[in-house]
Amino acid sequence: MQLTKSWLENNYRTIIIAFIHFVSWVLYLGFYRFAFVQQSGNSQYRLLFVLSVMITDIPVFYYCYLRTIPRLLIGRKVWKFILITILIVAIYPLARYGMDVWFIYAFEDSVVPLTNLAVSDFWSVYGIRALAALFVIAMAGIGKFTFDWFENTRIQRELEKQNLISELAFLKSQINPHFLFNTLNNIHTLAYKKAEGAPEAIMKLSELMRYMIYESDMAFVPLAKEIQHLKSFIDLQELRFKTKGIVKLDVNGDVKQREIAPLLLLPFIENAFKHGNDLNRPGAIVAKLSVGDEITYQVENQVPDTDSQLLKDEVGGIGLENIKRRLALIYPKGHTFQVIESSNDFTVRLTLKNHG
Repeated sequence: MQLTKSWLENNYRTIIIAFIHFVSWVLYLGFYRFAFVQQSGNSQYRLLFVLSVMITDIPVFYYCYLRTIPRLLIGRKVWKFILITILIVAIYPLARYGMDVWFIYAFEDSVVPLTNLAVSDFWSVYGIRALAALFVIAMAGIGKFTFDWFENTRIQRELEKQNLISELAFLKSQINPHFLFNTLNNIHTLAYKKAEGAPEAIMKLSELMRYMIYESDMAFVPLAKEIQHLKSFIDLQELRFKTKGIVKLDVNGDVKQREIAPLLLLPFIENAFKHGNDLNRPGAIVAKLSVGDEITYQVENQVPDTDSQLLKDEVGGIGLENIKRRLALIYPKGHTFQVIESSNDFTVRLTLKNHG
């Protein structure tokens, strides 16, 4: 059972294409059956007539579909393709004529008028058969280009998907070292000062790195876990500043049933710590997370006047610019991102729509 499932997964596109070909031939031969020989009372003649169409048309179709069109027409050897097409158009009516003669001999009283006409007015029927050959070749071309277009579109989408996955992985890999280097510097400072919070800071860092390495590989994670990760980061920063309540984090709404892209909330707070003013006080950074039909996340902090230009430069680096790109990839039409600046305040507001 598992082997069958694996085979179907690996060959489902081939199966679909084969099924489309099969249905197309059933419809094509059915058309010949009902349009040309339905009026004949001989069932054996009707069957053999349909088989004769299969004998001439199917080889022409697949010779063009599998060989001349991909190798010559698509391969830019148009003149060879034209010569082979002329040759097929010239020979096809002769093959049909031979079958018409045999049908008249074997089923003299049952043949349809077109078969009799092939003998009595050879050149008129020859022209009709030549057009039929061109129709088969045209159908081969349409089928080939159609299937190739769908396949190329599928491959293009797969490449785009892989590129998005690679880009997202790269963006996430930027977050981890950036955060790790900053945090290690903070812990180094605590250890150098022999602060009591150093061991706790190491444990917090361990928790954060475990989340980043082992739990953030999925496209989306539970919002509750992301919030817990954010709180651990805040605790780590407050150990560094030796001040409790630097970040006033308000969470409203039911977060249990919601999901979010991993590592999306942290850079907002990290950016506030990096550029915030007067952080050694409770409430220096105000963060609000509201969960309803949409997820709204806002972080506000004060910045010194002298840091305004520096802040604008840094936003174009790894921090918020990274987040903007990730949002464009993960929530292309499902988010709004605003940066509101004043002389002393810097606010970032994110709204995520219709997910989780």
